[in-house]
Formats: sequence, C-alpha cells, structure tokens
Amino acid sequence: MSIIRTENLTKKFGDFVANDHINISVEENEIKCIVGENGAGKTTLMNMLYGLLRPTGGKIFIREKEVKINSPLDAISLGLGMVHQHFKLVPSLTVYENIFLGTEIEKKTAKGLRLPFLDEKKEIEEVQKLIDRYKFELNPLDKIEDISVGERQRVEILKMLYRNVDILILDEPTAVLTPQEADDLIASLKELRKQGKTIIEITHKLREVMELSDSVTVMKLGKVIGNVKTSETNEQELAQMMVGRDVVLSVANKHKTGGSQKEIYRVNNLCTINEYGKEVLHNISFSLKTGEILGIAGVEGNGQTELVNVLTGVMESTSGTVIANGNDITNKWPDELRKNGIAIIPEDRFAQGLCRGMDLAQNCIAGYHRRPDVCSRGLLKREVMEEKRDRMIRDFDIRVADPNGLIDQLSGGNAQKVIVAREFESKPQILIACQPTRGVDVGSIEFIHTQLLKFRDAGNAVLLISSELSEIMSLSDRVLVMYKGAIIGEIDPQHTTPEEVGLLMAGIEINPVSAEQKVKQD
Repeated sequence: MSIIRTENLTKKFGDFVANDHINISVEENEIKCIVGENGAGKTTLMNMLYGLLRPTGGKIFIREKEVKINSPLDAISLGLGMVHQHFKLVPSLTVYENIFLGTEIEKKTAKGLRLPFLDEKKEIEEVQKLIDRYKFELNPLDKIEDISVGERQRVEILKMLYRNVDILILDEPTAVLTPQEADDLIASLKELRKQGKTIIEITHKLREVMELSDSVTVMKLGKVIGNVKTSETNEQELAQMMVGRDVVLSVANKHKTGGSQKEIYRVNNLCTINEYGKEVLHNISFSLKTGEILGIAGVEGNGQTELVNVLTGVMESTSGTVIANGNDITNKWPDELRKNGIAIIPEDRFAQGLCRGMDLAQNCIAGYHRRPDVCSRGLLKREVMEEKRDRMIRDFDIRVADPNGLIDQLSGGNAQKVIVAREFESKPQILIACQPTRGVDVGSIEFIHTQLLKFRDAGNAVLLISSELSEIMSLSDRVLVMYKGAIIGEIDPQHTTPEEVGLLMAGIEINPVSAEQKVKQD
C-alpha cells in the first residue's frame, strides 16, 4: 500500500504550469529519489506536499485517504516532515533548544500545575533518547554554531523525528556536505528506513541515487516522465531520461600540466572582512599558470564566496595583492579586470551575471558594452549585437524559443550558457569560474565542462571554484581546499582520494602524496 500518493497534482503560477498533472506513489518504508534538471518542478511538488504551496488542482492521499495540506503544521500532524536545503536553525542556541523550538516542555508542580519555566533537564533527556534511538552522533548541549554542517543536517532531521513524522522529505541534503558527511547521512537514512520511516529525497547526484534509493521518479518540464526501480536502471539511463539524449557523465580530462607553463595570476596574503567587521579571508596565497585549471574546493560557507567577490571587484580586500600579467589589479572594478584579460562566471547567474529585464542580445554583450566593436559614440550597434548573439547561440548550443525575447525565457542551463559564451567571446587569458554548473541539467554540465577544458588546452588559465567535489576533481590540474577562510592544503586530484579531500574540507590537515612521490612509490 502506498503511504503517500498524488493524483493529477497541478500547480500554476499565472499562465506558467510548474507542475502538470503529477501522479507519483511512494510505498511505505521505501526511499524514493526525485530527479530532474533545474526547473523540472521537483521542489514545487515537495512544497505542495509539505503545505508551503497550495495546489491549483489534483489530490493528495496519505495511506489512501485524501487530505488537504494547507500549512506545514497540517503536514506534520499527518506525519509528514521536510528538511530544507538551507537549514532553518538558530546558531546561538544548542542542539536540544533547536529541536524543541516552538514545542518547549514547561515545568510542572507536583500536582501537575504548569509553571512559567522551561524544563531544560527534561528536554535534554528527551533529545538524548532521540539521538540514541536513531544512532546519531550528537551532543544535545553543543551550540549549532560550533558543530559541523553534517551535524546540523542531523539536527534538522531530529527536529522532524521528534514530531513523530513517518514520511521525511529531504531537499538536496548532501549539497553542502563533505564526502564523509554525505556517506554518514546515507547510512543514517538507511537506518531510518530500517526503523520504519519512509524517505523522499530530491537530488541531482546520480551516484547518490543509485546508492541510496529503492525507486526513482524522473521529472522534466513539470511532468513525470518516468518511474523506475533503482535496481533496474543505472546512472547513464537516468541521465538520458532527464535530458532526452545520451550524455557523457564525466568528460575526458587529459591533464596539461608541465611544459612551457608560466605564472599568469598571483594572489599574495589576501585578507578581507565582512559587513560585521569579522575577518573572513585569512592570508590567501596561490598562483595560477597558463594551461592550467586550479580548483578551489571546500564546504560552502568557508570563504569561497568572499574570495570570488574580492577577486572580481565586488568586495575590497583589507590587505594583500592580486597580480595579473605582471599588473597590480588589487581591488579593481570588474571593467578594469576585463581590460586585464580576466573573464568572470559569477556564482549566481541572475543576481550577478544576467539582467532579467534585458533581451538576449543585450545580455550577450553585458559588461563588454563599452568595447568599440559594439559601441560607437555612446550608441550600441544593434546589428553587431545580434550577430554576436546568433553566433553564440550556434556555437554554444543555446536553446531559445525566440532570439529576440528576454533572457527570462531561457532555462537555467541555457541562461548559464549565455554567460559562458559571453565570457569566452571576450577572448580572455584568465577565467574565474564560480559554480559554473550550479542548477543546470547534466547535458549542459557536459557542454560547459568541455568548454572549460578546451579553454585551458588553448593555453589559458582557469580558477575554478565549485562546491561539487566531483567537478573539482575531474577538471582540475591542482586543487586547493579552503576551510574557515583559509587555504588548508593543496592536493593533486589524480593521486588523491575523495576521502582525503573530505578530511581537508572538514578541517583535518593531511599530508597528501604528490604526483612525483606517487610515481616513485608505485
């Protein structure tokens, strides 16, 4: 018997259909993964099940009984809880205080009268029982701000389990975890299944799908296009279903280090503070050579965003220098950086890389609009802009319904391709690429990875910042790992295991073997 089922569930935002007659069924005590490219409608579906959105049409059944879920409180009362991708914890409170937030236990007199005080001892005991029952390694008295990201993930899960949910929805639960933390979470979820829980997970990591789930539902453009048992499929078939064609899941990277490489970019002792006056970058130093991809790995929130912001002119450094082609470009504005041969793929494509209110041709020259080939006497050359746009559409396989339409018409992957095409069109020598494939489908990932490798192989340099460890390890010639605003180590991706990188990402220093040492040992 299914524990949760939808019948023609539909959600519209104006004329846009985000979910189109969705029919899914999740069996009791199974782990179901929901996969699909960015914009496929996965999170919209889960938000309807959790009461954050109300359906436009269709029905939801729990244990074959039709239910109306108008709020998260309704969902929890029906035994359904959700752990969001971005944690909803109070950093200054302890583990047990976060779990009981909103459901605190009040002290009582011997006669059962309620007192206006919290029974902290009872709360701690209850949380410890919960930790022991589900075999989570946590200390109820630790503050959230002092524990790892993986431990915070467990606290979020325990918040739901304390509320006696039977169905647990997780939205991209391993997106900000180290490899070890991701493995620990997978083990914990399997343990929860053994104890009778049903789990629905949204993820784009196909290896994780194969390792964790019992069944998979594939969504595309707001519709369910396939339901398969995990034991009867593989990563390649799932990728093909998501994209609609055969996809290379890992591009061939023939590392190009050595030879006539020369230093083209150097960062020396870079520091900066955030808006609260806290130092968030601590003496960052590294060099970048021609014909090289230098990867920067780390769990999100360890200074990568601030580093990119300083290097791209969005934030100012408090000390240190940045040198490109022998020129001091410290704290220069983005247009000055571009004049020094630096191209930028920003972390958030719509917040920093594209303008929703401009058409495709305008976005294709954004940031380069003062160049004489597209601008004369303060006037843009529309014909030249459209020629550039059409060439980018052709060369970078950008799928558009209307070339003259707004950038908003494009899917996430195609919008990202516009940025990649625009930056490569400028013929740079150095590319700062931050999260270049975030939120794009596997087909676009394949294309963008190929372009990055071609750019490097032409003798250029790439600084690649990504939270996707597989992306960093497969594309980079060298990898630096950041932890709490500092570089904690450098590794050779060809001769280092993901487990060793995971230790560094967790702040545990190791002594990775260099490529030369590895050859000698072998």
